[in-house]
Amino acid sequence: MKVLIFTNGEYGDYSFCRNDRQTYDYVICADRGMTHAKHLGMIPDLIVGDFDSGSYEELEEYKRQGIQIEQFDPVKDETDTELAIKRAVEKGASLITVYGGIGSRLDHSLANVHLLYGLLELGIKGRLMNPNNTVYLVSKEITLKGEKGDLVSLIPFAGNVKGVTTQYLGYPLHHATLHIGTSLGVSNYMTDSLCKISVEEGVLIVICARD
Repeated sequence: MKVLIFTNGEYGDYSFCRNDRQTYDYVICADRGMTHAKHLGMIPDLIVGDFDSGSYEELEEYKRQGIQIEQFDPVKDETDTELAIKRAVEKGASLITVYGGIGSRLDHSLANVHLLYGLLELGIKGRLMNPNNTVYLVSKEITLKGEKGDLVSLIPFAGNVKGVTTQYLGYPLHHATLHIGTSLGVSNYMTDSLCKISVEEGVLIVICARD
């Protein structure tokens, strides 16, 4: 099952959004994420959050449509995004895409990267997307599709990452070790319409970036 989550992060002109409801089996909005879903004409299956940032009028509109809504106390241990991800996992998601998972709040952005680790541990594919970045966590291998010249950065997540091998990147790596606390893997670039990255030990943050 493929699940799409709308959060209240950065969307820009929405051009990065893959506006195809048929791509996803289930759509969840985290609080004000419902505003962004509405902009794209996507009707969510579920809305979760404490609704401290979302529009009351929009929430009432969704209630009238019969959309399932779960409201939480603002004093809670999880962010609204984590609540949405938990519901996606409960639904049996095999892939979770989080729109707006990166934004001006660095604390939320970093926390969302850490939420990807929880998915990685469960064997669920996850990614965060905003206008300029798509973020993955990789512990084995990944193939990325794009265009020649696209920027790809490789950053250790929580310790040294060993046995990093890349194909079709401008600065190739062969069984290399990327050490935490350095910037060696930043601003690589694709030499073809796809690239491959594999890891033998550790967890790598892989970011497809656009200026």
